Parts: sequence; structure tokens; C-alpha cells
Amino acid sequence: MDHQLPEQRRMRGYTAEATGRAVRWTGFALAVGVSGVLARHMFFEPTSELAQLHLAVRIVIYAAVLLGGWGAYSAGRRVAVWGKRHRAPLVHPLEGLLGEQYLLYLRPFTVDRELAQAPPEAPGLWGNRVPEVPGLTSEEFLIKQFTGCGRVVAIGRPGERLPLLGAERGYLPLHHWQHTVSKLIQGAHGVLMFVAPGPGTVWEYTEALRTASPERLVLMVGCSTEEFDAFRAAARKRYAERTAAEPGESWAPLPDLPECPREPRASRREWEMPLRAFITFDVNWRPQVHPFKVTAKPLRHFRTVRRVVSGQVHPVLGPLAALPRRPWPPDQHISLPLEDEPPVEAVPEPLRQPLLGSVHSQQGFGRRGRRPRRP
Repeated sequence: MDHQLPEQRRMRGYTAEATGRAVRWTGFALAVGVSGVLARHMFFEPTSELAQLHLAVRIVIYAAVLLGGWGAYSAGRRVAVWGKRHRAPLVHPLEGLLGEQYLLYLRPFTVDRELAQAPPEAPGLWGNRVPEVPGLTSEEFLIKQFTGCGRVVAIGRPGERLPLLGAERGYLPLHHWQHTVSKLIQGAHGVLMFVAPGPGTVWEYTEALRTASPERLVLMVGCSTEEFDAFRAAARKRYAERTAAEPGESWAPLPDLPECPREPRASRREWEMPLRAFITFDVNWRPQVHPFKVTAKPLRHFRTVRRVVSGQVHPVLGPLAALPRRPWPPDQHISLPLEDEPPVEAVPEPLRQPLLGSVHSQQGFGRRGRRPRRP
């Protein structure tokens, strides 16, 4: 990953994003506005010339305009995403976070592909209207809800050519990342963690129990019941291993996580998002579940969905924003270990530790052992 943002790349990103947004709006106008006018003149109040056309021909013309509009809308979104990724800010060096208020977004890399897709369509007469859902991807839409607490940063997947939209990416070596991530957890105003049974995510969860205060940890649940149960079992095992191997540390009690809070849609008007619930903790590490259910009215103002989403996130965001600023201790710093350095003794891990948040034998993430280029 090139940590620099050359002017040429930045301008290419601006041009592509502007073009994509223009095509997207044009496609939306064509599919919704022009097709509505065309339907009236084709079927309800046809002129004498159009009335002479066979009904099948008129249906084909109308379908071509409608599908062409939505096709342009989809293509424009992809171009805009590609352009915006070219100018996405990078967190480099990570020492730049010192003294800033930031949220740390941790997740298994396996969820990146799903969250990089467009936000699911909100149910209703018009579907997912352009102004209704801010953000070009699901991750960008979800992360926007938390930017009021500070910049949201994440560790990017090693080897990816461009950062994904949403949280600002910083990059670490393939091995020996635990020490740096531990420092990031300790300095974060809050930690947002997408739960999954991957070994990296389980380690991060136990590290948060060791170093973070309970009210600053927010679990985000979007996985299946089976995956959530596997995460709970893996967390119990890893916690027992680490507390036995690191007895001198001040460990918080292992929280008794509830059953998977993911519930099926209660009605057809409920919005199906990748995120289904939040789990927060009180000062005694007692968990509390906050379902993330957005029910949209069929006919609504374009800001209705934003207002409903904000109401669902507020029970989590409000207490997090009210927490006092977390200063870095005087002796605290972020160090970026080189790939050829020995493992950090304070955080013992196998040398062949999988990628941060990854799952064994996960496909589609490049060659095993591939390392990011150094800046």
C-alpha cells in the first residue's frame, strides 16, 4: 500500500467520483422521473402516434428506459466508489493519532466484502432513494453514525491496493501486529468491534478486557447464531489461556455474553442491514443488548430513514460521546515493529498468527504470507 497520496492520484479520484455521482443521479432521474412521464404517455394518455405502436413495443421501450436508468445508477455508484477510494485518507504514521480523540474499528477481514457493497434498499414504495441513505457502501453508512465522537480508524487488510470506504485505514506488518493494536485499544475513546470467531478478533476482544474500560467497548453483531456461539466459546478458551500465561496483568472478569441477539425480520417494512444489534457494558462488565431495527414507512420524507437510524444508534452513541476525553499516558506511544523484529514478549503469539481478524483458510485474500509494501 502506497502511504502517499500523489496529486495525480487525488485528481483522478476526484474526477472519477464526480463522474460516478453524475451518472448515478442521471440514472436515478431517468428511472424514476422520466420513466414516470413515459408511462403516462405510453399507456395512460398515449398520443395518436404512440397509440399506433403495438402494446408489446411500448412495453419494450418503457422497460429499456427503466432498466437503463437503474443500470446507470448502479454503474455510477461503482465508479464513484472507485474514485473515492483513490482519495481516501490514510492513517500514516500511526503515531499521528497521539493526542487525538478517535474510535478504533476492529473487525474480521471476512466482513469487508459484504460491508463494501451498497447499503441494502430500505423497504418502501421508492426503495433506496439517492438522498435517503448517506454513504456509498454499508461500512461508510454505519461509520458515519459514529463520526461525532471523533475520527474512526481501522487496520487495513495487508496487501489491498486501495483502502475501503468508511473508517480511515492504517496498515501494519503481517506479523507482530498485536503490540501496536494493544496500544491503539488503550488510547481509543471507544472500540467498535464486529464480532466473529476468527483468532485475531478473539485476541482483540480479550485484549480489550485487559486494557479498556467496559463503557468504551461496543460489540457489533451481524453474524449468524452459530458464528456468535463459536465466538463466545473461542473467547472463553482464549481468556483462560491468556490469564494463565499472563497472571501479573489486571484482568477484567470475563463477561457473560447473552445469546445471539440477531433476530429475523419482524415485518416486511423492517430494513435488513448487515448490522443487527449492539452490545455495550456497564462499569461491572454486565452486557446490555441494543437491537438495531429500522422500520421504514412505505411513504416517507427522504430524511425519515436517517432519523430512524439515528434513534437506533443514540442509546449506544450518547453514552459513548459523554465519556471524558481519554488522554494518552506520558509513557504511552505507538510503535510500529518491523517485520524482521522478534515477537513482542509482552504479548506472546505464534509466529504464524493469521491476519488480524482473519479466519483459517479464508479464500480471496491473496497469497498466504503476502506482506504489504513498506512505505
